[in-house]
Amino acid sequence: MWKLFASKKGKVPADEDLESASSEGTVKDTAEYEAKKIKSDTEPLADQNPNASPRLGVRILHEPSDPKTAVVDIVFVHGLTGNSARTWVKQQTGVYWPVSLLSCDIPNSRILSFGYDADVVSFWSPVSQNRVGNHSLNLLGGLTRLREKSDTEDRKIVFVAHSLGGLVTQDCLWTSRNNPEKHLRQVSSCTIGISFLGTPHHGADLAAWAKFGTTIARILKSANLDIVSVLQPGSEMLARIQNGFHGLLRMRINEGSEIAITCFFEELPLPVVGKVVEMDSAVIPGYASYGIHANHMEMTKFDGRDDGYESILGELRRWVKGLQSAHDSSKASKPLFLVPFDRDSKFVDRTQLFKNIDEKIKAHRRVSLAGIGGVGKSQIAIEYCYRYQKLHPDKHVVWVHASTRQRLEQAYRDIARRLEIPRWNDPAVNTLLLVSEWFNDNQQWLMILDNADDGDTFFAKPVSTVVDIEQTRPLSSYLPKNSQGLMLITTRDKRMSERLAGRHASITVPLMTLSEAQELFQSQFEPTDCWNDEDSKTILDALEYIPLAITQAAAFLSQNNCTLAEYLDMFRTNDSEIQDLLIEDLGDLRRDSESQNSVIKTWKLSFDLISRQKPRAAEMLSFMAVLDRQGIPKSLLKNDADSNVDVTTALGTLQAFSLINVDSGAGYQLHRLVQLSTLKWLEIEGTKNKWQEQALLTVAKNFPRGDFETWTACEAFLPQAETVIQYRNIIEICPEQYSNLLENMAYFDQLQGRYEIACTRSTAAFEMKKKLFGPEHLDTLTSLSLLASTYWNQGRWDEAEKLEVQVMETRLRVLKAEHPSTLSSMANLASTYRNQGRWDEAEKLEVQVMETRLRVLKAEHPDTLSSMANLAYTYNSQSRHSEAMELMKKVVDLRTKIIGPNHPSTLNSINWLREWSDA
Repeated sequence: MWKLFASKKGKVPADEDLESASSEGTVKDTAEYEAKKIKSDTEPLADQNPNASPRLGVRILHEPSDPKTAVVDIVFVHGLTGNSARTWVKQQTGVYWPVSLLSCDIPNSRILSFGYDADVVSFWSPVSQNRVGNHSLNLLGGLTRLREKSDTEDRKIVFVAHSLGGLVTQDCLWTSRNNPEKHLRQVSSCTIGISFLGTPHHGADLAAWAKFGTTIARILKSANLDIVSVLQPGSEMLARIQNGFHGLLRMRINEGSEIAITCFFEELPLPVVGKVVEMDSAVIPGYASYGIHANHMEMTKFDGRDDGYESILGELRRWVKGLQSAHDSSKASKPLFLVPFDRDSKFVDRTQLFKNIDEKIKAHRRVSLAGIGGVGKSQIAIEYCYRYQKLHPDKHVVWVHASTRQRLEQAYRDIARRLEIPRWNDPAVNTLLLVSEWFNDNQQWLMILDNADDGDTFFAKPVSTVVDIEQTRPLSSYLPKNSQGLMLITTRDKRMSERLAGRHASITVPLMTLSEAQELFQSQFEPTDCWNDEDSKTILDALEYIPLAITQAAAFLSQNNCTLAEYLDMFRTNDSEIQDLLIEDLGDLRRDSESQNSVIKTWKLSFDLISRQKPRAAEMLSFMAVLDRQGIPKSLLKNDADSNVDVTTALGTLQAFSLINVDSGAGYQLHRLVQLSTLKWLEIEGTKNKWQEQALLTVAKNFPRGDFETWTACEAFLPQAETVIQYRNIIEICPEQYSNLLENMAYFDQLQGRYEIACTRSTAAFEMKKKLFGPEHLDTLTSLSLLASTYWNQGRWDEAEKLEVQVMETRLRVLKAEHPSTLSSMANLASTYRNQGRWDEAEKLEVQVMETRLRVLKAEHPDTLSSMANLAYTYNSQSRHSEAMELMKKVVDLRTKIIGPNHPSTLNSINWLREWSDA
């Protein structure tokens, strides 16, 4: 509500006079209103009285009877010349709607108000340019203190801001985002939505700001030279605030946590003055906007029967609904134990190390284990999981593979699915952010972040090339920051250990002691096996007490019925060849050559023996080495000439030598150093390119097209595909397979909502096929059609139309009008016309496509049903609702019958039909 103050140059009418002059009407039937009025479920708070003196600062208007049930803070910020109470009161009925109505319509919310000295001149004056900053700092500080006092710092926030109160809100969020104090940054990071009511969004348009200031002066009915004199510098200051806020919006979008915004604009003018904020200034391009049938002062006042209130309520409810679902889900979730490894019954207890972990994890909550590959970090983490579960059976325990972005994303998807987090299977949802926020909102968990070795994976800035993964923000920002949850990290790089957990929470895992190594080594043998303490000690000395090397040596002895003495003899031969392998970078440049070659010698001996005794196993290891080393599907490892027995025995051999492990039952994985060592051997032998080519051909052959039925397979193959398309040296050898793989990946990316990377890959596939086959080849046209579809999904309608017309005309000439590919091109073009609002052109094409498909493919073909659905959508957009409903009902019935009720296409048709029915 605008309260008018006397200026230095003249007297201003009373507040009540202006209210009466600007009102559009009064409520005549008080009894009718009282019958509809809803009572709050709590005792009135002090700030619920709108007739009390205006209160400054942040105050609670409403809180549920059980404060823990609140999932959001809704903060009301008034505009210039208003106050924290009367701005939101319907004068004719006295309804203070944030308390009387909203608290009942959104009962799981805490409702707050912020009051400040809203004098126009001092707000605008350059002499007090920090005035806006003072207000925003008071809002930021007040919110932070109140939320800390009530232990609700992590609760989500929604703002409702009127007029220039929107600028106070914007400056508050920008200040919060850039504040060096972590507790003050919470307000920005917790904000999920803002409703702007009549807030001017002029950006850097200083003339528009000056015009707005003149309007303020006219409302005051005074020349008010104090205001006029500061319009220009004040405008610059307000423009800078909005520039900063729009920068914040872009950052949140890039982080995958976009702030929802809805702008409401006044539809009626004030007497004499006219509209204070025109519609084009009150909206932000790209965000939802709605009109409220009132003037600038009345647009914040409702009594429960207003369309404006229902519009605002609808937006707030939609934003809060998802929070309640997540809140309910977290309460209902059963403890999850998601560790993809069985407990090792022969685990050697390293007492002091576990004591160190317990002490640091209590103090820091996030602890990292660092050490050379094979030292036993992951085995320690596995054992810790089982011990933790025994002590805390009511808490979640999850394992996250972190060697690559793809593996971490896959782990987060698995966690989201197993926890049934709301919208876990929505392609439009950022799963990394979804899971991270779930952990931040819950306290009962232990996470193992395994093999977090690559600094670029976690901290590198986003990159974009034809074959690189789309990155929107560093992976490190998706790691939970909840102060109550626990995280145990394993990494080969001590620098990563300190970056992820901090120097004081980093533990360097030492090599085993002699007694620990002897216990481990002897546990791998049967009691009846021949044993010699002296020989075993000599072997352990040579292996430097590295657990992985010890278990490999034991596997070698067991598989080949070797004695300890025979093993020592083999180990001491052919040193010159093994020394040549020491140039391989094992990930820690501070270690000398002798400390490197102990593990390498063991792996080289194993590889040579496997090559002689089981050549197929050696081939399989070579092939696996050029793939992503984790989650390798078994189906990729079987050649056409292999029998099931061949595959089983080859994999069994590699597992027996501890060179590969079963990965969560879904595939196989190599140890990191095994992969690096194998790659070096392939390079020395001159066969690395051969295996990279074989890997590309195999993955290209097996990667599905990406339709709904193949999504599970696509997810399994994606990390391998991401790896092989990096082999640029292979492109010229098999360009057709390479382009086919890129095209299939692009189609899957598009269906998953990853449009930018889909565009990059489909462009690359098209350019390669055009070069290979020419511009009018059918395969080239298919790639071009995919690129057009990607443009369509990005909203780039004109570019999509241009390509679709090209594809359609070429297919009409080459394939004729009734060919399925030609019809698909026509349907795609019609879809673009729909999105451009060219309904008649869209209808003409859609009718032609549907009638042809009905004749050629019959009514129950999926393509025919798509044509019918598209035409129904066009009819509805043309306000031909009955025809649209009738046609869409047929589509729903047929799709339910043919492809099932849970298919995305069926669900999409049902949703449209339901939405049209409700309209």
